[in-house]
Amino acid sequence: MEEDLNLRILGVTPGDEIAGARKLTLNTSRGPIPFLLHASTEAGRAVLCICGAIGGFDGPARLYAQLGLDMPHRGFTILRLNYRAPNDFTECLLDTMAGVTFLKGMHHSRTILIGHSFGGAVAVNAGTLSPEVSGVIAISSQLAGAHVVGELAPRPILLIHGTGDTVLSHQCSEVLYKRAAEPKTLKLFPGAGHRLTEVADELAELVTNWIVEKS
Repeated sequence: MEEDLNLRILGVTPGDEIAGARKLTLNTSRGPIPFLLHASTEAGRAVLCICGAIGGFDGPARLYAQLGLDMPHRGFTILRLNYRAPNDFTECLLDTMAGVTFLKGMHHSRTILIGHSFGGAVAVNAGTLSPEVSGVIAISSQLAGAHVVGELAPRPILLIHGTGDTVLSHQCSEVLYKRAAEPKTLKLFPGAGHRLTEVADELAELVTNWIVEKS
């Protein structure tokens, strides 16, 4: 018997504002997906941020919160997603695709996906499935689930890793870089750990510049 992988969006429940973002709940046929939305007044370009296997909203070195503060002023809507079922790759992939669909409904036809660790592989996989995805940033990514990285082209990919990562070796990103087709970029931060807190400012600058350049 084939597994049911359908997810239908049933509606959106707005919540309170917190730290410059609007809390949203995307109600689906598989359960509610929590979001934090940092909306731009301009339509067209968006960034969907997903975390690692334990879920959450913040990402590495509080990168996602920083993007939420900065990028709407540059014309980008930032959507930060928290999984319904953390560490379940299929369910997290479905959540991510629902996020892309939600952004499309907001008239954002170009979405860049950012994923950290487990979420890096989710972002790579989701990037091959939707024409609305215009690029992928995978930070400290795992290999499992990212085997389709060669199918991303012509979408660009940015791979980021710290050489001091003791959770997932930087060799994971090196392998993904070799498997990916152009356009592709690999940035290794010497000595930085899995969450890249040692290079938080450099990480934010790199990611911001890449998003602006590739969008």
